[in-house]
Amino acid sequence: NVAASMRKVPRIRREMATYTPEEIGRVLHAADEDRNGHLWYLALSGLRRGELAGLRWSDIDVAAGTITIARNRVQAGAGNVVENEPKTASSRRTLPLDEGLLGVLKRASARYAQERLALGEAHTDSGYVAVNEAGEPYTPDTLTRMWHKLAKAAGVRPIRLHDARHSCRTALHLRGVPLAVIAKWLGHADAATTARIYAHSQDEALRAASATLGLVVTSDRNV
Repeated sequence: NVAASMRKVPRIRREMATYTPEEIGRVLHAADEDRNGHLWYLALSGLRRGELAGLRWSDIDVAAGTITIARNRVQAGAGNVVENEPKTASSRRTLPLDEGLLGVLKRASARYAQERLALGEAHTDSGYVAVNEAGEPYTPDTLTRMWHKLAKAAGVRPIRLHDARHSCRTALHLRGVPLAVIAKWLGHADAATTARIYAHSQDEALRAASATLGLVVTSDRNV
């Protein structure tokens, strides 16, 4: 039967791995010593790899204390990166920042300005948050390599950079944040099931999620 032979082979989903709160503490302890540490804070705060690669400093409103996910940079073959809109309408989102994460981003922004001043015209000044010392944006694959290097330095088991964001979901869920709020926080396209169970996410609920996540990513990390 030709039709039967042309049926797609069922897609096998990779097992999702997440870090425990103790492992998150170890990663962030190592991130505090890393020039790109702010990127790992953002990854553990729920950003996808492409969202992290596409984030610009103009997307961060320090006065309002918010971050807007407005674009996605994805790897399209070796050495080729494509920038586009977020993959779904729900992926484009504006989230509140807790004081700890806002402080991390302020320090990273100040360092970016210092590097730009030091290099002068040699600095690319791309405006991206994930850049090297010359201001050139990292490719998504480069972010993955650096993430694994950071995990090794932290002494934790390696997991995919994409799974770092799932660690955020796990941390929020374990602390009782409604699934509908978590879905909106992470920019999930299909939150129909959680939306039927829980009330629609409101700004107050998102701020509560931010504060709850702050307990995980900015609390005492003496490990």
